[in-house]
Formats: sequence, structure tokens, C-alpha cells
Amino acid sequence: MQINSSPFSRRAFVLSSLASSIALVSGCSNQMSFPVNASASRDLAARNVEVIPITSENIRFYTDASWLRLNGLGNNPPTDPGVYSYRIGSGDQLRIATWTTPERSAGSDVANIVEGPIVNEAGEFFYPFVGMTRARGLTVTEIRRNLETALREFIADPQVEVAVQNYRAHQVTITGAISSPGSTTLTNVPLRLLDLANTSGITERSDLRHVIIRRQGREYMVNLLAFMEQGLPNHNPILLPNDIIFVPAMADNRVFTFGEIGVGEIRLGPERKTLTEVLAARGGPSRLRADARGIFVFRAVPGQPESFIVFQFNLLDATALMLTSQFAMAPMDVVFVTTDPITRWNDTVGRILTPVSGVIRTRSIIEDVIE
Repeated sequence: MQINSSPFSRRAFVLSSLASSIALVSGCSNQMSFPVNASASRDLAARNVEVIPITSENIRFYTDASWLRLNGLGNNPPTDPGVYSYRIGSGDQLRIATWTTPERSAGSDVANIVEGPIVNEAGEFFYPFVGMTRARGLTVTEIRRNLETALREFIADPQVEVAVQNYRAHQVTITGAISSPGSTTLTNVPLRLLDLANTSGITERSDLRHVIIRRQGREYMVNLLAFMEQGLPNHNPILLPNDIIFVPAMADNRVFTFGEIGVGEIRLGPERKTLTEVLAARGGPSRLRADARGIFVFRAVPGQPESFIVFQFNLLDATALMLTSQFAMAPMDVVFVTTDPITRWNDTVGRILTPVSGVIRTRSIIEDVIE
């Protein structure tokens, strides 16, 4: 099936698919419902709807909106290198000093100081007596060892110091909903995502829950807000050469409520909002019509527009109130409160009996008149 790739069409498709999923289990009744028991929920798997009952054991996985990493969807976020090491590239300018006597450590007799060779487009630089020397992809320590080995042909015990005078080779680029998009040059000091975001200017429109890092032909999604609010370290990765970071705008930063609760939408700000706050903002589930076992949060699976994960809360359990206060909402979530089975029964019976009752009452009136 072809799906229009525009954001508006994708949002419309997601919402229409959600309505279809709810209608699927509503039967012929006009009441909106959704299965609250496990056996009925399993039947939805064939329609790409997975129901996850929230318990005190699994709530820790959903206290923030970075649920991607918790459901095995790709390698989100990207992993950090074991040890960060800056590797020389074309355009870097080196500073190299060579000593021939130990007195240099006391500040005298500098035999030779060569400063300023620039690594060329082939990844090499020229050094006296050694000639063209490879640099690209090496650390300054590896270059130092290579020079010392090569200089032993001319110097008995050469002592070489190598450092980067000007970093020019490696950049990362940030774009999107920030105040100062552009490129930043990497150095020997690791640059993490939050550092770059801060220097680039986070705004109220910056959706920090869904920051995208494009690296070597792959895309990773990072919830930077999860690091800022809860200190999850893997959501503040080290940036590597040629990374492209995209910060989306929060145009769809809202949640929707349907069913036996006030119907509408709630805007999400940059701060974290829980399910408890959403329910309270809508006056809570209807005490007369709602099924307390069936408080659901529908969430679309990124990259799979026909699939949903549905989180279920059973408010008959007193601990569930604490669970809703820990569950974090994500943009475009849909909160649905199903109708109580007794209410559905009464409504159905009422629609059937009302016409019959009218006929009986009319017949009774006619009989009274005749008599």
C-alpha cells in the first residue's frame, strides 16, 4: 500500500488507522470500546496492534518518552566509542618539535623545531629528513612514534613531540529547529550532543525527544530530554566526524483524548507531561460510564504507520494511580477510555426496548379510550 510521504498525510493516516483499530472491537454498538482482558487483546496482534499492560514491574521502561530504545527498534541511540581519540585528517595543522639532547628538558639546546606542517589532501605532510609522512586516520601518539622510528637513521635517540596546532579536518553539522544552525569543528575534546545543542541555541520549538543523528548512512533517534531530565547517559552520545544532527520542530507536540472522558487535544510543552496530568486536565474518566480497567494510550510505531503499541492501565488497582503519574506522554499519543460493559448493555437494551415500550404505552392509551 502506498502512503503519501507528507507529514500531514502521515498524521492523517495514523489517526484514521487508530479510529479503525478502535472501531474494530466496537462491534455494532455506537459505544466506543476496546478489549480489557488479555485473551481479547491477543486477537489484535494480527492487525499490528500490541497491547502492553502497565505494571509496577515494567513502568520503569516508560517513565520517559524514549520508548524506541526499549522496544528493539534499531540501534537507538548510537553507542559511544570505547575511548574517544581524535584522528588526524586533511587540513589539520600540526606542531612538531624534535630534540637531540636531554638538556632540552631544562630549557636549552633546541636542535630542531618544525612547526606548522598541514596535512594535505592525500592525508600526508612533509617532515625534514623523513619526507612525506602519513597522518590521516592516525592519532598524534601514532605519528610521534612513526617519526621517532624514521629519525633514528639520522639521530641517535630522537625525542619528538607532536600536537595539533589548528583543528580543521572534522566537522559535525546541526540543523532544524535551533537558533544557530551550522557546522562545528571537532577537537581532541569529546563533543557531546547536549554541548552542541546548547551552543547552537535550543528554542521552545525544539523537539528534544526526537533528535535525529545521521551517521555513515544510518539514522539514529535520540531522546535528549531523557538525558536532561533523568540523566540517561546513552541519550547524550559523543558526536563523530561528519555527523549530521537534525532537531525537529514540535509542530505535532500534542496528545488527543477520546472515549468516556472529555474529548479534545492537549498541547505538550517542552517539559515532561504524565498520563495523570492529561487525565486530570480532561476531568478524569466518567465515573458512570467508563470502564476503569480500560485506560489506554495508543502510540504509533515510527517507520511502521500501520502499527500501534497500546499501553493499558487498570485503575481498579490502587497502585495504577501511581503508575499513571510516572508514565510520560509522547507527541501524537491518543488516550482512550473505554466504555463500561454494563453501560454498553444498558444502552443497547435501551435502544431496543424504547420503541417497544412506546408501542405498549400507545396501545394501553387506546384501550383506555375504547373502554
